[in-house]
Amino acid sequence: MTHGLVTRRHILALISFCSLTLSWRARAADDDLMRLFSELGTRRERQASFTERKFSALLKAPVESSGTLVFRAPDVLEKRTVEPQRESVRIEGNVVTYEGAPLGGNVQKRTFALSNAPLLAALIECLRATLAGDLPALRRHYDVSWSAPPSQKGWQLTLAPREQALRDAVAKVVMRGAGSEVSTVEIVEANGDFTLMQITPLVEPTKK
Repeated sequence: MTHGLVTRRHILALISFCSLTLSWRARAADDDLMRLFSELGTRRERQASFTERKFSALLKAPVESSGTLVFRAPDVLEKRTVEPQRESVRIEGNVVTYEGAPLGGNVQKRTFALSNAPLLAALIECLRATLAGDLPALRRHYDVSWSAPPSQKGWQLTLAPREQALRDAVAKVVMRGAGSEVSTVEIVEANGDFTLMQITPLVEPTKK
């Protein structure tokens, strides 16, 4: 009986130790995540070039576009596409403004409330909230996990949609970067199609 009791105590002690270790690791990871977002939030304005490729089982080759991204804290995000055709999407707060000439037609401009397009809002927020260093805003839409893979120089965020409506469209969003810079955004759709955006910061001219 004594031997059995000691064994049971050992098992309980081991379970307790493992629980404490896992809890400590979770807190440490959360601390690292908060430090990352604090660093991201120090950049109040950003300009970058982007190349975006959309992969689909229905396409023989990916559809590619390129242009520039502009972010101004706290909530202005603008995507200016140059190729294959010129168009721009500007989000400021809850207002979305689109300007472009689809299929080479007349230039069109329209404005709508982001709150009227909840799926679009959640996708935009994954980039805008990250660039702003706003972790609570990001967590409203996604479960956020953070890692620093040894094979990569930098960090990786994996975002799992929290709302069922978004999960029906998007399986996950993976963002990679280093320091306060975001270098790639990968959106994996529920049907297996995915979009990969590569982001390169533009060097600002030195002020004299």
